[in-house]
Amino acid sequence: MDFLKSFGEFFLFLTTPIILSASLLLTVKTRFIQFRKLPHMFRLLFTLIFKRQKESDGNATVGAHRALFSAMSTTIGISTIVSPVIAIRIGGPGAVLGFLIATILGAAVNFTEVAFALSYRKHHPDKGVAGGPMQYMQDEIKPWLAKWYAFFTFIMLLGWSAAQANQLGAIFSSELVGKFSIPNWVTGAILAVLVTALLLSGFKRISSFSAKLVPVMFLIYLGGSLWIILANFSSLPSIFKMVIESAFAPKAFGSGIMVGGIVSALRWGVFKGLQASEAGVGTQTIPHSMAETKVPFDQGILAMVSTYSAGCIFILSSLVALVTETWLDPNLAIGINMVAASFQSYFSTVGLLIVMASALLFAFGTILGNSFNGSQCFIYLTKNRFMPLYYVAAASLIFIGTVMDVTIVWSLIDYLIVPVVVPHILSIVYLSYKQGGLLLEDKQQMQAA
Repeated sequence: MDFLKSFGEFFLFLTTPIILSASLLLTVKTRFIQFRKLPHMFRLLFTLIFKRQKESDGNATVGAHRALFSAMSTTIGISTIVSPVIAIRIGGPGAVLGFLIATILGAAVNFTEVAFALSYRKHHPDKGVAGGPMQYMQDEIKPWLAKWYAFFTFIMLLGWSAAQANQLGAIFSSELVGKFSIPNWVTGAILAVLVTALLLSGFKRISSFSAKLVPVMFLIYLGGSLWIILANFSSLPSIFKMVIESAFAPKAFGSGIMVGGIVSALRWGVFKGLQASEAGVGTQTIPHSMAETKVPFDQGILAMVSTYSAGCIFILSSLVALVTETWLDPNLAIGINMVAASFQSYFSTVGLLIVMASALLFAFGTILGNSFNGSQCFIYLTKNRFMPLYYVAAASLIFIGTVMDVTIVWSLIDYLIVPVVVPHILSIVYLSYKQGGLLLEDKQQMQAA
């Protein structure tokens, strides 16, 4: 068993250079768009928030802001606040450096994949919009590769939903909640019913719900985290020093286990960063494909908002865990309970309520978004048949996820990413050289005119 675990970790580390190299190539190919177009990104975002476009009738497309918030609902989930503390507990504080690299490079990747998705989406009068990586992989690379992507993404998203449900069940059944704790199976059953009901209501209802949910959940968690970090402002220099030292030199911490080093920093930082930001995974492109826009370039720029928002939550969660030192407490169960303990130490009962509210909003939004994205992959594979089977599978995995062991669930999802992200990110690198004109602002604006 130890041999299999060691081999698995080595396998994941071997894929890390592929992901980083491809991300770096896309950064260069787009001429460092994640920095160059930051002012344009903020202009687009504020325009959408304060001057929202009128949406057309029908169910095929939604406003660009709704498409963005639907994508963000899957990006900003429990994994965004839990992944950093899990990575730091197992891989050491140096994992924060891996998060930072994944965020910076991931913004260029997100721009590229969304711009391609908008360029290759297909409008069907009777079935709506068909979008996502399947379309450009089918048209420009190989149809079998598109099916490979859809199959493994469908499986991966079921696993991601189970992981989100797992942590929501963990916080509501935790000893921290006391007599108000809720059994895991009850949380799982309620989640499964609510998500299925919203999936059946269609994408417009999902996007409308996400547009209201995302800003609230982001601000609640942001405010609480900043309060804790600013209260420990004087200790930040030593925290940053520890992150750098851990990234380049393994060290024995309170548990007595040697953690850290560049291998751990990259393996845990990059994979947990991928899991939370979805950069290179391609799943963000599915809701973005539903946007009412004639300029794929602009929607690609908007997609970077998701990456930077997730990166912001990464760093805040990491700093909260490091300044409160909950990551060193062997008595705390790994995962959401570590976050809850950090907040409770500063806000008492209110802190626990902040984490519970954040967990509920983050988990529900992400499970809903993952389930919708998975349904689009399932539709692609089955030609829109057997959808009741998908709803049963999605509801079942949500329920099962709440009662599974946390270590098993969160270790498994790293392995599920590999058959999705490696072929996909290599595909968009290839496409960026074959159809690089689609990534240029002037050409796309001319096409839209």
